[in-house]
Amino acid sequence: MSQGYNTLKHLHSDRKSLSIISYKGCKCVIKIYSENERPQNEARIMDVISKTGYAPKVLESRDNYLIAEYIEGVSFADAYRSATMSDDEHALENLASRLCIFLQMFYSLNEGLILGKADFDDFIMVDDRCCCVSFSGVKEGLPFQDIAGMVAYALCNAAGNYYSAYPFVKKVLDCFHLTALDVINDMDEYFDIFSDEKGLPVDKESIEAVLMSFEDNAFDWEMISSQQSNE
Repeated sequence: MSQGYNTLKHLHSDRKSLSIISYKGCKCVIKIYSENERPQNEARIMDVISKTGYAPKVLESRDNYLIAEYIEGVSFADAYRSATMSDDEHALENLASRLCIFLQMFYSLNEGLILGKADFDDFIMVDDRCCCVSFSGVKEGLPFQDIAGMVAYALCNAAGNYYSAYPFVKKVLDCFHLTALDVINDMDEYFDIFSDEKGLPVDKESIEAVLMSFEDNAFDWEMISSQQSNE
């Protein structure tokens, strides 16, 4: 494509060049792919999901780039961190429910595929809907593998300590009828991603111990949140 657009803002991306642009009179997002990447698969999936209102519309896709509509909304990652910082149980459960609605819809429309890349930065809250703006990590797999990634991300990115993630994690596991043991073995690869790509210090053993404590009937969220609010 010739340079028929104006770049408004460059965005951070772990995988490819990502920018907000003005294109044909509209505010859009362009992804520039590396030589060994192709946008066709992401464009196809995004096009399917966009028809449900849970992803941006694909405007143009060629050999090394994809242009999609720009969606205004609230960063899911920011909303999650804010809710864990204030121990807002209702907000955390609501975010978890919205994410699960999206995931269940995604799996029903893409049998045998999972998102593959657990990153709350790929989601935006729009009118109480959790929309996904990136499908670059989609691969073959089973839903519980995705849930393992989401749980790992939630625990690693909770503001404060790992226990702040409890209402969110419990809601996600309950929505998919899973237990901590169902996902714990599939979390390892995500711990490595968070350590390497995001530079997060990950104490795997402590995280797993916290996750297992969520299964214990003796776990008292109200007591934990009360202690944290008094610190």
